[in-house]
Amino acid sequence: MAALPNYEAGPFSEREKAALRYADQMYVDHHKVDDALWARLRAHYSEDEALELSWAIAEFIALGKIIKVFDLPFGAEVAG
Repeated sequence: MAALPNYEAGPFSEREKAALRYADQMYVDHHKVDDALWARLRAHYSEDEALELSWAIAEFIALGKIIKVFDLPFGAEVAG
């Protein structure tokens, strides 16, 4: 977890980094997921895996939005 903010330099495989780059772009601006990014992802994931990964990323992004909209406690707020 501590390595995630700088995952490019972290202890992640190229496959994991491809997924993290994709997740970052999906979060920041999914309209900018271009052919080049998709090709880099597909170099490490089959079509089925890329679809499953896309679905999981979208679910977590949506969950974050719901948490914000409903002002739900999470993380340290729940533990504290």
